Amino acid sequence: MTKTNPWKYVHIDPAEVARNPYLNPRVPPPPPPPDVAGSRPPAGSSLDGDYILMPQTNTYALGVDALREACKNDPASAHPQFTLPDGSIVYRPLTFRENLEARVKEYETLQHPDGRAKTAEERQALFLKWLDSCTGIAYKANTTKFKVIPECLPLITIDKANKDAFLAVPYVAHTSGVELDSSARGVKYNTALTPSEVQAHPAWRAAVENDVPLLQTYSAIVFPLLKQKFNRDTGMGFYVRQNTADDELRALFVYILDRNSYAYGSNYLNGDGSFLRVAHRRRAT
Repeated sequence: MTKTNPWKYVHIDPAEVARNPYLNPRVPPPPPPPDVAGSRPPAGSSLDGDYILMPQTNTYALGVDALREACKNDPASAHPQFTLPDGSIVYRPLTFRENLEARVKEYETLQHPDGRAKTAEERQALFLKWLDSCTGIAYKANTTKFKVIPECLPLITIDKANKDAFLAVPYVAHTSGVELDSSARGVKYNTALTPSEVQAHPAWRAAVENDVPLLQTYSAIVFPLLKQKFNRDTGMGFYVRQNTADDELRALFVYILDRNSYAYGSNYLNGDGSFLRVAHRRRAT
């Protein structure tokens, strides 16, 4: 039997062949190079904007309210926000870690946006004012135990009319945060520290949310300045209350350079408020 070619008289349009997905399967594009894929940090992981020192207020609560209103009135605000339990979103004060990050960024920025060189005084400007935060320090009554709470809800939502020295929140209500004991053996509280003591200090690490590189960079700025300006070899103590009569919630702030850049957890909320705001990045003109 003679074999015949069944396709001998079949006309095939080359254009149809080119469009046929089965004869010409699409090759998926190669993945983006490593410097594009996965290289960007998650949104909100780092502050990006100009830092503005808010006018000092008579109380911590008034400072929180003024900060929130200023952010709401800035259409391009880059200030961090916080999601409340009911799902609504509000602007919150910077955390203790973010305040240190702001100081580091401003100190390491050598030029203004227009290219002018910054003076030493301009680079150190944020070290000349204490900075309040929404990081809470909760004390357990009649003990030396306390908790460091980076984003503390009662402080973020404090009523602007509040004039109490502390918030009377039960210690057991703080289900988050890092619990520490200021009487723990081998750890110094309420006194100036050496650079190595700062790096190993559990409360400092909790306050910066275990961002060890930031703590290293910050202390590497502070200690040389303390030596240069005040001939001091120690600083950056971590100050807390002990054996309080009641459970207390206070706000942790970072002190000025002249006060050794202490971490201060004995803040009276009915005292003055000093907050830092993150505005949109201004472009050079």
